Amino acid sequence: MRAENAAESVPRPCAGFVVATTLSVLILGVEGTFFHPGMWNQNARLAATVAFVEPGTPYTGTFRIDGLKDGARFPTADWAKSGGFFYSNKAPGVSLLGIVPYFFLYHLERFAGADPTMVELTRINAFALNLWISVFWNVLAALALLRRLPRLGVHSARGAAVVATVYSLATVVLPFGCSEWGYSTAAAFITMGTLDLAGGSDDRSVRAGLWLGMAVLTEYLAAVSLVAGAIFILLSGDGRSARLGRLAIGAALPLAALLLYQKISFGSYFTTAPSLSNPIFLQPGKIAGLFSLPSPERLLRLLFGRERGMFWQMPILIACVPGAVWWYRSGRRAFPTLALATIVLYALSISALDTFQGGRTTSMRYMIIALPFFCMLLPDIGTFRYRRVFFLLFAVSAANCFILAATSTMYDSEFPLSRFAYPDFWKGNIAFNPLLARMGVRGIVPAFVLAAIYAGTLDWLLRSVLMGRAWPADASQRG
Repeated sequence: MRAENAAESVPRPCAGFVVATTLSVLILGVEGTFFHPGMWNQNARLAATVAFVEPGTPYTGTFRIDGLKDGARFPTADWAKSGGFFYSNKAPGVSLLGIVPYFFLYHLERFAGADPTMVELTRINAFALNLWISVFWNVLAALALLRRLPRLGVHSARGAAVVATVYSLATVVLPFGCSEWGYSTAAAFITMGTLDLAGGSDDRSVRAGLWLGMAVLTEYLAAVSLVAGAIFILLSGDGRSARLGRLAIGAALPLAALLLYQKISFGSYFTTAPSLSNPIFLQPGKIAGLFSLPSPERLLRLLFGRERGMFWQMPILIACVPGAVWWYRSGRRAFPTLALATIVLYALSISALDTFQGGRTTSMRYMIIALPFFCMLLPDIGTFRYRRVFFLLFAVSAANCFILAATSTMYDSEFPLSRFAYPDFWKGNIAFNPLLARMGVRGIVPAFVLAAIYAGTLDWLLRSVLMGRAWPADASQRG
């Protein structure tokens, strides 16, 4: 890699719009075409939304899932029990995000003479809700990376476009955005919060607090990013006290919502949902029934394991290692230090779980909220010599993530990609959304057509827009 400073060049007027539009269409095209039916995790989150909204039940206006957890619509064993009642054992962010759109869906369908409590319509509504809960925020995070990274001086315009493309389409953010997991949503909040945090202004500190607080409301473990952000401000230069106060002001509303939810549901502001989980998930003698000490073996499997390891499924992330070295050598150390420290904290925390791999799932889903930091550490494409290697790693990662999106994120196997996802794709076992399924779209033919269009568009984006035709060469590459 070259040590010169990657000075920012001015792209052609339409280049940024082309990248933003193409990225948005690709994300929506994949996450809107495919939909993974809810399992315990997703059902627990949506059941709380439905219980709150649907009128005329003992659970209306509450988040109690007693009447849904054993039924046909949202069967789940991912519950927390308090006061003799059952709740989702997840952070409430996804459930809260779904309330307003489901209120309108429910009453519009009732007005049209349909019954939203029927299983088939319930599944269609879950798909519609996911367009807001997951897909919208994934698009917003990609656009934030595209727009904000060059302004922060962290990446050139082309480099930011590559980071946004990798994050959105070559990590498991893509397949996990095909249902209401919550991890990709929390990662989107973390992305926007971290970019605002790095902006350095008082106003952006308030917004950073809001986004990072929303991440905690959506996934408890995202508190790591909020704490890391506070430490980042404390170690910065002048005005840190004011910025820290503004960060706290921004985070106050979502954190207050979380504490109030816990007080109403569990009787205490500080009792978390996972601590009251179904006993089959809790282990006596561990912190909150879940955490022990970090394990070096789990840490290695989490990152490098040939089953579901992050670098195995998403080899493009390996490029963040030379990327981090380059950022330090170039003298821009504050932001990479924040990213590296946050990755380490997440990895150590998750390696302290016996279920570090996320249970019955295809990928290291708990680490999804760390993916923004991996991607921000990628080398700037304008200064990276080994582009062919970079794009080979990207192609493998993007293919893996597309196949998972087209099939499932819930394979009960230690080798989900090779033993299930790819074979299922070739057999035509495709997870088309329920609207397309009702129209008779199924099987391998439409899947291959979509894959060909997707691959061709992605190749065009990388070659034509990011690699030179729409963007002039960076100043660091001239002369």
